[in-house]
Amino acid sequence: MAADADTRFTVTYHRSPHAGRLALMTMDNGQDHTRPTTFGESALDSLEAALDELEGQADVKGLLLTGKPFVFAAGADLDAFDGATAEFAERAARAGHDAFARLRGLPYPSVAAINGVALGGGLEIALHCDYRTVSTGARALGFPEVFLSILPGWGGTQLTPALIGPQAALRAIVHNALDQNRTLKPTDAVELGLADRLLEPVDFLERSLAFLEGLAAGEIAVDRHPPEPDQLDAALEAARQAADAKTHGATPAPYRAIELVEFAARGGDLAQGREREIAALTELLPSRQAQASVYGFNLTQQRVRRQPGRPDAAPREVTKVGVLGAGLMGRQLAALLLHRHEVPVVITDVDQNVLEAARAHIEGELDQRVQRGRLDADKAGWLASVTTYARDAEALQGADFVIEAVGESLKLKQRVFADAEKVVDEGCVLASNTSSLSVAAMAADLAHPERVVGLHFFNPVALMPLVEVVRPGRASDEAVATAFELAKTLRKSAVGCADTPGFIVNRLLMRFMGAAAQAADSGTRFADVDAAIKALGLPMGPFELMGLVGLAVNAHVARSLHEAYPDRFPLNPNVAMLGELDLPGVYDWDAGGEPFAAIRERWQVEPDAQPLAPEAIRQRA
Repeated sequence: MAADADTRFTVTYHRSPHAGRLALMTMDNGQDHTRPTTFGESALDSLEAALDELEGQADVKGLLLTGKPFVFAAGADLDAFDGATAEFAERAARAGHDAFARLRGLPYPSVAAINGVALGGGLEIALHCDYRTVSTGARALGFPEVFLSILPGWGGTQLTPALIGPQAALRAIVHNALDQNRTLKPTDAVELGLADRLLEPVDFLERSLAFLEGLAAGEIAVDRHPPEPDQLDAALEAARQAADAKTHGATPAPYRAIELVEFAARGGDLAQGREREIAALTELLPSRQAQASVYGFNLTQQRVRRQPGRPDAAPREVTKVGVLGAGLMGRQLAALLLHRHEVPVVITDVDQNVLEAARAHIEGELDQRVQRGRLDADKAGWLASVTTYARDAEALQGADFVIEAVGESLKLKQRVFADAEKVVDEGCVLASNTSSLSVAAMAADLAHPERVVGLHFFNPVALMPLVEVVRPGRASDEAVATAFELAKTLRKSAVGCADTPGFIVNRLLMRFMGAAAQAADSGTRFADVDAAIKALGLPMGPFELMGLVGLAVNAHVARSLHEAYPDRFPLNPNVAMLGELDLPGVYDWDAGGEPFAAIRERWQVEPDAQPLAPEAIRQRA
């Protein structure tokens, strides 16, 4: 395995008047919390050496394992996975199992004090300890492996079902990974039974040590009653259906993980489960799916840290935000700003009915988060109280950042910016959520065009991680830096781009959509095109996506790109035709999902064309 920033396991000792001599083992890669501790070859060697030391200390009565400040461990060193062979995968899986098994086999109580993020192998090493405490300040716990087209290969699929039951294990290992790589909160971990004690960050290590002392002295007992797998078959089937819906069979990882959890849940031998995990990881890690997933993840994480295109200027502090337009995107943006930034939000729209619908959406989201235990009721009440719904721009007074999410019309966007500029101060940043229009053109007639940037979110706003920060020629460094900083606060991956037609994503998307339209031009059914593309693992097909984006918006973007780059982006007449139809999408879902009759009647198929086979469609796309 490759280097892992020299992660080291160090051991110190503590003398307890009640329990005797206790060992404290700390994992640390010598860097700050922005570079989480990971496990590569050198880390596992260091763990083996630390365990050698412990085995030579006959008077040790207990072990406490913890991480450096704010971080427990983030799992395997992903840099080592690039270009991994089957031989490497087997060696890595076996090395982790060997080291962790020695930890699990210590002849005295062991406690993992999860003081921060614990992901993948970081959570697995905690599972090899007898008990676990977790800090309320730990940001995330979970198993992201299936998200990366691999699986927990150091005991996770075998130990988790035994600890919390197969249903909860499938949720933690499979469902969460497929659901935008969702993680567990510390409270979730305790409720599920992954952790035994929930402790505050203040004096966390001392209180965890006191817990170990009580265990070692026989003064504390932990009763565990994992749920019986009385609905195992239903839980397994639900997990398979979730894998089908999310990946369409494009990656074997979730299915192999389900098989391994099932093996453990049906009473499989732990030693056999270990070998099955090693075999599965040996198969999955070198696969094209895993290699592409790890490459994409690493690339994205690097870009998130560096935010390409961000200037060095200090961003403006944002203490109040305005959202222009209360439609689908506007209300989603307002909800995200409340959820992640927690500042007063003003949402404006000329239509009172639209405003009321936005209020219902936003307050409904707050209520749902309270019901799920993800938001305190008092905090939800406060967030609702600092949200203002207004029909005119006067309510924007005092805003530091205003983002428009009105219809994709240049004149409309120019008008709402002009109205906002009359109210806000000179330093307030004005941002457009446009997907295709010129941001510079929106700012051309403003008194302060240097404050205008593009900040393009994607639908659905809460789930899509990418944001394009568009810099028109006259934008100031401060305005652009503020947009980047707000995107970071909202936990989005921001990438800078020039103010050119289509920006980045829509240029790529329109080539993709164009290939799909050409397939339909040959007489291939829309549903067959979508099915062929979804087999690659995409969440929806191109014609389904047209419905989500909007037929008019899709046609507008296609036309604007054609006008700017006619050779690169030929305009498909059928796509242009769709933009003229007042329809909610390509498919009539109220009539069984068949394409609308108007589309079937007007879509022009090439003479003598033959429908394409699925593989031919994928090759074009």
